[in-house]
Parts: sequence; C-alpha cells; structure tokens
Amino acid sequence: MKNLFYTLLIGLVTQLTFAQTLVQIDAEIDGDLYLANKDSKQLAIIIAGSGPTNKNGNNPGGVKTNSYKYLAQDLKENGINTFTYNKRIFAQMKNQNINEADIRFEDNVKDLELVIDYFKKDYPSIILIGHSEGALVATLASQNNSAVSKLISLQGPGEPVDKILYKQLTAKAPFFAKSVEDIHAKLRKGELVDSIPPMLNGLYRPSAQPYLISWMKYSPTEELKKVKQPILILQGDKDLQVTTDQGDMLKAAVPTATLVTLKNMNHVLKTVVKDEENLALYTKPDIPLHAELVPTIVHFIKK
Repeated sequence: MKNLFYTLLIGLVTQLTFAQTLVQIDAEIDGDLYLANKDSKQLAIIIAGSGPTNKNGNNPGGVKTNSYKYLAQDLKENGINTFTYNKRIFAQMKNQNINEADIRFEDNVKDLELVIDYFKKDYPSIILIGHSEGALVATLASQNNSAVSKLISLQGPGEPVDKILYKQLTAKAPFFAKSVEDIHAKLRKGELVDSIPPMLNGLYRPSAQPYLISWMKYSPTEELKKVKQPILILQGDKDLQVTTDQGDMLKAAVPTATLVTLKNMNHVLKTVVKDEENLALYTKPDIPLHAELVPTIVHFIKK
C-alpha cells in the first residue's frame, strides 16, 4: 500500500512538472509553455495568424478550432518544448485601451522578438512555427537572429497581402475588382482612402488602413530569401485562404527550403473529408489535427 502511494505521488508530480505553465512575457503578452523536457535546449514557438487569434487558435469572430493548442500538446508529446502566446491586442481589448489606428504590422514582429528574448537564455535553439500571417512575422523575426535555429512557414502566403486580398475578394465578388484595385493603389503609396464601398468597409475601414499600409510593404518571397536558417514550407491542398501556389512561390524563391503539401489539410490544420464540410471545421474544436501534420513538423525539427 505504501509503495502504491509513492507510485501515485510520483506520477502526480511528473504530470504537474510537465503540464503547461502560464508565462507572462510583459504586462500585455502572456502564453502557455508546454514543457516536454526540462533538459532540452530547444523551444518551438507558434505564431498565430491574422486578427485577434489567440494562443489556442481561436478568435472572437467565431473561429473555434483549438488548432494551436493541439499542435503544442502533440509537439510536447513528441518531446518538443513549445510555447503559444496571446497577441498584445487581447490585453488591450480587455483593458479597453486599444487604438486600432496606431497598430502596425511591425508590432507583431517586435512582440515576437520580445518572446524570443525572454526564452533564448534557457533555449538557445528556437524553432519558429508561423501560421498564415504569422509566417511572415516569423520570417522577419528569423532574419539575423542567432537564437532562431529553424523556421516553419505553416500555410504562409508567397505574395504580398494586397495581391492575396484581391484574389480572395474578386473570386467571390468580381464586381468589386475596380474598387479594390483603386483602394490598394492608394494604400501602396501610403495614402489613406476616404471613400470605401459599404460592403468593403469592414476590411478597409479607416482605422485598419494604417495596418494594411504597413503590411503591404513586405513581399514574403523576398523576405524569405533573407533567412539563413533551415526552412520548412508546409501547406495543405484544401486550404481555402492560402492556396498551394503560394507555398510553391516560396519554394521557388528559396530552392533549398523543404516543401511539403499535405493532402486534404485545410487552413485550420484539420482533415477535410468532404469539400462542403471545409468551413464547418472552423467551428469544431474537438476535431483533431491532420494526422500527418505533427509527424512532418517533428521530423523537420529533430533531423
């Protein structure tokens, strides 16, 4: 009985030791550290996609996938320490001190650099896993950063955001082509646009335009060329937001990068069985990740 008690106690201590831990990077950025191996000097950091997407891969707009949470848990199960974090915008929304017009794309990069600086002493080998918009953020943070050992562009676009937006918008509403072209032309010049069609105002509202202007300056292919670390370009052929031609562009820009396309994986990293169910997976947090996603990432990190 005594031996059984100690066995259970040791098991409980082990579970607590390797459970995720809340880490406060600064007053407004926090995240979860999934500690798999306290002796390992490697740490994977997952960088979220666009908008107010949180550390688990969910956002207030209705996306509930837990994709980043599952990815972090699975990486931990494979012996890889992993960190996911909330963007600064969440604390600002909670404290009601957010000013959207003051936010710039580069703020995401600076915040990621803060996260890297926080961990690099204990983890001198950091792997960045940037998802969607987060792929460009991770790309910029990898440049000239000796703490970053590898970069994973997870469904990262190859074209600048204005071209991506144009394709997405005109595919569904071709009659907006001229309006979108005119808006983008001004934004590329750094000019704010006063007159926005009502149906486009949600995307191009005046307070969001400075962010778009700062984002449009970057070409993912050109920025990826500046990365010296090993690169994995990982995409899914059922991604409705970032199509596979985008990853192909990144690979063409950096031929030494590894390109992997997972069959039937969508943008939120889930398996699409029927095409008509693709979007429904954005609101089903209990659905597991695509079966080949984690093994592909683990192989790249450990090789």
